[in-house]
Amino acid sequence: MFKNKSQLFFTLLLVMLALMITACSGKEDQSSESEKSKEQSKKENIESEQPKTRIVKTIHGDIEIPANPQRIVVDAYLPTLLLLGDKPVGATKQDLDNVHIQDLIAGIESTGENSMEKILELQPDLIISTEPEQSTFDKLSKIAPTVIIPYSTYTDAHEEVRAIGEMLGKDKEAEKWLATFDEKIQLQRERVQAVMAEGETVSIFGAFGKDSYIYGDGIYKGGQAIYRQLQIAPPERIKKELLDAGESYKQVSFEVLTDYAGDYIFFDQSKGGKLDKESSVWSSIEAVKNDNIFYLDQKRFWPYDPIAVLAQAEEVADMLIAKKKSQK
Repeated sequence: MFKNKSQLFFTLLLVMLALMITACSGKEDQSSESEKSKEQSKKENIESEQPKTRIVKTIHGDIEIPANPQRIVVDAYLPTLLLLGDKPVGATKQDLDNVHIQDLIAGIESTGENSMEKILELQPDLIISTEPEQSTFDKLSKIAPTVIIPYSTYTDAHEEVRAIGEMLGKDKEAEKWLATFDEKIQLQRERVQAVMAEGETVSIFGAFGKDSYIYGDGIYKGGQAIYRQLQIAPPERIKKELLDAGESYKQVSFEVLTDYAGDYIFFDQSKGGKLDKESSVWSSIEAVKNDNIFYLDQKRFWPYDPIAVLAQAEEVADMLIAKKKSQK
């Protein structure tokens, strides 16, 4: 079969090499499988060592909640959960109507105005609500662990995102989002600073029902975006009576609005409130004479969540820049 010994030797050598390669390959496969098994075991051990629950301090005392909740029902903090990467299974109709998050809410069911029946149907493992009444807390906590965070607990976007991020074990996600938020806000701040003259001020007025209001840097009518984030200065009287005093709003008579008027005025009309544009008081305001008035869209400027604040800052910057260009 083989013509000479050299040919036979060469053939045997090839066979031996093939056997050696096969054996090595088998060992590598076994080693790879062994490593995968070790990694999987290590992962399972880490997961088993992680706490299943965490304790949260609330107005109703310490509440034990799931460390990694899967079915959250929320009232008022929907945008913050979404930016942290936690999509709830249910939220109020008001939350879901928020124009700033319409591209993020697919699949979230409406609980109407906090329908207990609907919340129960959704089988949540965590409920987050703003309702401070003990009776409401008692009802909700029978369904699932409930954390009550009253309306206006947080003063700005940073505080809210960090607090809820910590509660849900999403600290890294919170800081990552806030870093992007700060970059975008800085850009809008620089855009505004580039067109606003030194010493120019901005006021936020509102006609709410039959009453007149002025607003500070709190959760109302874009105050956070205008004063806190864009850092546009208010008139001295608003600074003293609202910002420095920690007040979010103040009811005043229509006749004294001139005392609080800045070079630019953002005006909100809500709950049937109407501005009397024919009033001599209104027409005497310098900002009115100069046509430096902006009328706020309720749907866009009523929300005060972090996503809304960012959007409002961008819109306010656009408004002021467009106005400045039109006056050249």
